[in-house]
Amino acid sequence: MTRCLVNKIWFDVTSILQWNRPAVGVIRVQAECAKYALRLGSKIAFCRFEREIGYIPVDLEDVRKTIERLENRELVNGTALNGAFGRSVPLISRIATITRRALGFMPKSLSNRILHYLYHRREAAEASINGLREFRRALYAWRNPVRPAAIAVPEIRQSLETSPFSKGDVHISLGLDWDQKNNSFIAKEKKLKQFKTIFCCYDVIPVKFPHLCVGDVAAKFAHYFVDLAWCADEFVSISECSKRDLLELLEELGAPCPETTVIKLGSHIPLSNDDEVSKQTKQAAGERFILFVSTIERRKNHETLYRAYTRLLDRGVTNLPKLVFVGMPGWGVNDFLADLRFDCRVKGLVQVLTNVSDADLNWLYKNTLFTVFPSLYEGWGLAVAESLSAGKFCLASNAASIPEVGGGLIEYLDPWDVPKWAERLEWYFDNPDALADAEIRIRETYNAPTWEETAVTIFDRAEALLARDN
Repeated sequence: MTRCLVNKIWFDVTSILQWNRPAVGVIRVQAECAKYALRLGSKIAFCRFEREIGYIPVDLEDVRKTIERLENRELVNGTALNGAFGRSVPLISRIATITRRALGFMPKSLSNRILHYLYHRREAAEASINGLREFRRALYAWRNPVRPAAIAVPEIRQSLETSPFSKGDVHISLGLDWDQKNNSFIAKEKKLKQFKTIFCCYDVIPVKFPHLCVGDVAAKFAHYFVDLAWCADEFVSISECSKRDLLELLEELGAPCPETTVIKLGSHIPLSNDDEVSKQTKQAAGERFILFVSTIERRKNHETLYRAYTRLLDRGVTNLPKLVFVGMPGWGVNDFLADLRFDCRVKGLVQVLTNVSDADLNWLYKNTLFTVFPSLYEGWGLAVAESLSAGKFCLASNAASIPEVGGGLIEYLDPWDVPKWAERLEWYFDNPDALADAEIRIRETYNAPTWEETAVTIFDRAEALLARDN
């Protein structure tokens, strides 16, 4: 990118400006590309989207501060499963944590009887709490009725004079657009100002597998992808699998199929010092553990690992390494988390860490025996790439895009095959030499993609769009 550009490339930072939690995959993509864009000087401008206003330019210093906040913000370090999850944890989980703490002060014979009693009534407890929550919501709605005008989509007050885009500019959006954008407005604005757009497709899971997502999302996301297709001059997609899924969906729905470029996501975690690693993380993981890095939700399939471990325990297998889950709890996992809490077989053996810092994550990758990734479906599979980047073998699902990430360097299993997972986990526990050989192959042959390479591909596509009319 050496020539002087008359038009601008506008990089949308809406998502990272609004984010105040540990970075997830989409946020990390936008943040890393924004960091690269800052180095391009006057070639790049930044913008954000406000639902009632439209697009607004963003100062470079605000972008720098946002990236610094995401990278260096002080997080509450991860705590073990019987520690506090924080405000984002479902109420039933927090009550279970408090209950277990209280039982810890009782004689073991009494606490075991109470745990047994509660275990068989956890569904009733959750139903009662949900009922009380709905009753409270009903009371609030009764006292504060919402008039139809109040719930209408606000009219966007942007005019041609206030819009930051000029004819021929290119707008790049890689964020959480399904929640934060008005695609009808973008299409209208694009037609009036004649700028060009690049959007990202991470996956089409909400349409392809709606039962693995929260709520009734299939229709919403089908409309989203169709609207996006009419807005986009180009797509970038994070895997061949996601590209294929997207184009098949658009063709099925009769929407345009814009040119789509596959990008490889960076897999490097920022460097850190072991002195920055929290004592809680080290104590929770112990000296011997395997690692699964992912949001805890149904699609990620943590339950296969839990059932594989209990199968091994029921067969009398001893000295199992700890199973460490790193990720925030998502939707649809209340029963699963309750099982972990109340199942005495895995007490102290399965640990859940939340709000884990980059320093903690680096330490976990460096010290794990190997990683596991039984996800039912992925647009990419960043944790697999991170594992390989850290030089660690991964036992992974064979679904969707995951084999694109691991190639021939890892082993793949049917994500539903619990007996096979139990068998292969035990085999690797008993064969450390095989793990050592796998790590040598990874170090010698794996070429970890960098976030700079990701950003270069995206901005090269933007420059190619600029060049078409110049």
